[in-house]
Amino acid sequence: MKFDVIIAAAGNSERAGGNKLKFDLGGMPLLHRTVAAFSAVERVESIILCVKAGDEDFAAEALRCAGDKKSQIVLGGSTRSETVLNGLKAASAAGVLIHDGARPYPDSELINSVMDSVESYRSGVPVLQLSDSVRTISDGRLIGEFPRESLVAVQTPQGYLLEELLTAYAATSGKEFTDESARYAAVFPEGAHAVPGNARNLKITSHGDFASLQSKIGVGYDIHRLMPFGKLMICGIEIAADIGVLAHSDGDVALHALIDALLSAAGESDIGTHFPDNDPRYDGIDSSILLTKTMEILQKKNLRPTSVSIIIRLQSPKIGDYIPVMKVKLSSVLGIPMENIGISAKTGEGMDSVGKGLAIAAEAAVLLV
Repeated sequence: MKFDVIIAAAGNSERAGGNKLKFDLGGMPLLHRTVAAFSAVERVESIILCVKAGDEDFAAEALRCAGDKKSQIVLGGSTRSETVLNGLKAASAAGVLIHDGARPYPDSELINSVMDSVESYRSGVPVLQLSDSVRTISDGRLIGEFPRESLVAVQTPQGYLLEELLTAYAATSGKEFTDESARYAAVFPEGAHAVPGNARNLKITSHGDFASLQSKIGVGYDIHRLMPFGKLMICGIEIAADIGVLAHSDGDVALHALIDALLSAAGESDIGTHFPDNDPRYDGIDSSILLTKTMEILQKKNLRPTSVSIIIRLQSPKIGDYIPVMKVKLSSVLGIPMENIGISAKTGEGMDSVGKGLAIAAEAAVLLV
């Protein structure tokens, strides 16, 4: 089954003190991150971005993150319900996903589980079990008690059959609901089918919510033997030298360390597992290609590097003059500003294998959001 994604992004962000969808998140606006989350999901056919009048240009910029998906901009209404209904009228796929524009961290696993639920149960809504006790309040007093095991926090994306959700909207016209699952249950008594949510998939409401984002850190290391002549590649740039690296790929230790750091931060296995050195496909391969493939792995998890630090350890030749162009190269592949990339070069002070000119090594650290 194919799905259209309707992203509701027409709110006023009153509690955020400004348009939160334009807040910077990992070097790009929050809304761009939300759109990008759906770009790598195979069953998503199109992305319908619902925004308020005046935000059309910003929405067009965000939809550049949709990859090869079809996309369109729809004007929202004065309420969330009106905004979603306008999006539904523009949808054509059998299934629809309704998602909050200010919820930038649904990963591919969560999105696919919602779509699987729609295919099996006609609906799918991600939920989280509550850990806190819940009460009602009256005149400043806490009253009533609810069993936590029967209460959940509801997230998006929520998935439905297009025709059923349109039916629910028609049958409840003029009524307001906090989300689609409540409207759906008002018409279909069995209610929507619940699937496990993701704690990282939080909704940004205020500036303070950014402090709650779960950043991920990773470190990586690599070392290679040096040999006379050959090619010396560092950070995707060929260095003029009378030495080269003994390696299965192009031996770019800086990129290998960076790839390991990125994979580690994402909770993935190391570079040797993803790109084994006994696989002929990677014989002599440009490590920039491996870095691009690594970024594709991160994209599926809706993760993005925000800052990178690399230390290159080489006795000679001196490579300080190459560092600016290395930053340009990495900025292009990683999609982050050059000022968020730190590269330094150190020698081995004539002591270890690096210092004796026998090897080149690199360490890398990254931060993902």
